[in-house]
Amino acid sequence: MKNQELRAVVFDVDGMLLDTKEFIFQAYEDTLKRFGHQVPHRTVMSKQIGRGLEECYLAFAPNGDIKALSLAHRAFQDRPEIVKLIVTYPGVSDLLQQLQKAGLRLAVFSSRKVTLAPSLQRAGLIEFFGAMVQGDDVTHHKPHPEGLLKALDELGVPPHQAAMVGDAAVDILAGKAAGVSLTIGITHGFGTQTELEAAMPDYIVHSIDEIAPILLTVNK
Repeated sequence: MKNQELRAVVFDVDGMLLDTKEFIFQAYEDTLKRFGHQVPHRTVMSKQIGRGLEECYLAFAPNGDIKALSLAHRAFQDRPEIVKLIVTYPGVSDLLQQLQKAGLRLAVFSSRKVTLAPSLQRAGLIEFFGAMVQGDDVTHHKPHPEGLLKALDELGVPPHQAAMVGDAAVDILAGKAAGVSLTIGITHGFGTQTELEAAMPDYIVHSIDEIAPILLTVNK
């Protein structure tokens, strides 16, 4: 923390608040296979998660019809049996309640588009957030800070009084590019500890329970 009062916390969603691994991996695997493309190993796919959907398909199928792949991907994720694969990480609701009770303003910044709000609604989390920026709200995706800055602008909080929390290197890099005072990476999502370490967050944690003690002590 750079000797500034913390007033807001912005969270990534996929792999941070919600366990969407199967929801996301199965969509890529099914879509790539049906269009005749090689399906990368999940460790390879994980390195792209957090970027825009079209950007991911450019990486996985550079010679493919990116628009068609993206549309098929979203259609696959609309299936009720696939939506049910999304689960909330244990302790998330308690964490958000603690932060909100402490007077911190909360937002989410995700590269996911139309399925984001419904998944947060189903998880009972959407009411915690004063701002929500998703993939179709920005021109530039993570690690570009556009979405993070937009979320903070909606909250009315400058970057130097905010924290960014996510599970991937692109989350940390977006936070640093935006000039936030604090970045936290968590290892239970898509990013590996090695990848998070390379992005040099202020803290790396391994569970949701470790986040509140950090955020609630920086103002003391």
